Amino acid sequence: MIKLICSDVDGTLVTDGGRDLDPEYFAQIRRLRDHGILFAAVSGRACSSLKRLFAPVADDILFISDNGACTTFRNDLLICHSLRRELACEIIRDIEAIPGCTSYISALGNGYVKKGADDLYQWLTEGYRLDVTRLKNFPEDIPAQDKILSVELYHPDAAEEKAAGLYEKWQGHRELQIACSGKQWVNFTSIHADKGIAVSEYQIRHGIQPSETMAFGDNLNDAGMLLRADMSYAVGNARKEVKSLSRFVADTYQNNGVLQVLKSLRLP
Repeated sequence: MIKLICSDVDGTLVTDGGRDLDPEYFAQIRRLRDHGILFAAVSGRACSSLKRLFAPVADDILFISDNGACTTFRNDLLICHSLRRELACEIIRDIEAIPGCTSYISALGNGYVKKGADDLYQWLTEGYRLDVTRLKNFPEDIPAQDKILSVELYHPDAAEEKAAGLYEKWQGHRELQIACSGKQWVNFTSIHADKGIAVSEYQIRHGIQPSETMAFGDNLNDAGMLLRADMSYAVGNARKEVKSLSRFVADTYQNNGVLQVLKSLRLP
């Protein structure tokens, strides 16, 4: 019997930066809850953005945000894996030196971009509905007390290609996870912050087996999560690498592929 259903958000449930979720998802999440099945939103987004997107059912689901750096249920912070500040600042400076790229910092208390990154700021606040502060001196003015959960390289359509030099420099660093999460984003998080690790930690704490887990994803940062679910689905628009490691392929997010699968579940 399924006990846990995990789903990526951007590119899996909605378009990248989408702010509206089909209301039928809320009905299905409540149906799952009533049958003892927990739904988990597992995303690169910050928790504040996820809570707004899932507002009608925010108290009923698990949030694994910032690519696994932060796990919360209701108002309880269950797990938090942050980046060492000096390391994060070095990565930020590397990103800012790449023509056409800028960075977004997701921290436990807030999000940060540099002043002048107006298009990114608008997309983050109006699309993702994130709480974001613009800083004149970046990254120096990031508050020392705010734990940095992820550093994200942003480019409007070629983030992975632009990050080639950063992969060469940082891949294999003992403190880092690096993952592409869409054409606009490459994420740098703690080595302990990974969607798969976060799902596994929750499974172990609550005695949930991979055979009792279903997962949906579309991009490389979903790989670990999908490998921890026997019922693993790539959506139809997923990268080919994600489809190859998933057991099933659902319809695209444009056609509500995840919703189709949820509605088809026969619950006791």
